[in-house]
Amino acid sequence: MTIPYRRRSWYLLSGFTMACSGARSLPPGAPSPQPVSSVPQPAVPVAPTAGASSFKYASGTIRYRITRSAVIETTGLDSQIHQEISTNITHELLTLEPTDRATNFTALIDTSATTTQGLIGSTQSVQLPIQISGSFADSAFTIDTEAAGSKCNAISSMLATDIHNLLVSFPEQLSTGVSWRDSLNVQGCQAGIPTSTHTDRSYIVSGDASYEGHPVLVILRTDTTHAKGEGGLQQHRVSIDAIGTGTALYYLDTATGRVVRLTVDQMLDLGVIASARRSQFKQNSKQEFQIVP
Repeated sequence: MTIPYRRRSWYLLSGFTMACSGARSLPPGAPSPQPVSSVPQPAVPVAPTAGASSFKYASGTIRYRITRSAVIETTGLDSQIHQEISTNITHELLTLEPTDRATNFTALIDTSATTTQGLIGSTQSVQLPIQISGSFADSAFTIDTEAAGSKCNAISSMLATDIHNLLVSFPEQLSTGVSWRDSLNVQGCQAGIPTSTHTDRSYIVSGDASYEGHPVLVILRTDTTHAKGEGGLQQHRVSIDAIGTGTALYYLDTATGRVVRLTVDQMLDLGVIASARRSQFKQNSKQEFQIVP
């Protein structure tokens, strides 16, 4: 495996965020108790909700600053653990237009900056802005493939992943201990490799808190992900399989209908087969979404 090819392999894995060009999600099921031992604890004190509340996405445009970091590890022939690091910061605009049956959305990335260390190398430049649009309802989540463009690239896939994280079907009544589930089956690509991903997500209402002086409702989420992909990479046939777990923490402003903060953590075990050789990797990634003026 040549050094240029290894660099592209690292770059592929650093962007393997289970992105998709279109997806369909299952509606929330009936509330049922879910284990919470593996979910992160909120950074602010949380109290049980005083009573049942609700959350509805408000119409209008929101700007988010999103920071990402990924650390990929593998054990080399020298039995030493090698790490590669990638970080990214984007600014994104999300516009929501509720209708009787669904909420239409448009998402746009206008700035993006990526830094890498190790064999990942420099990333390819992408012309900005990049925009996608679609609709979101309790029983379906659709991204307009024509608006997203027929050619997949890392930035548009990343934007689609962000939308799936930010837009969630919440039950009508939210109070401490209420839990539900949904799932996603997505088709996408990373670095030209088509991927398919299935993710099961479980949610539970943690309670009320105060974030930057504003009352918020805290929601905890746990994920289980299975993914695979196959395609060509520098004249090599490459196949990828991944299994992992993740957690997410939502801060909801029920008064304004905004997700004011969201953190997503993920741990993946990845296998890559290229030129009849299989390599194993571990990836730890983190994303933080924050509203900015």
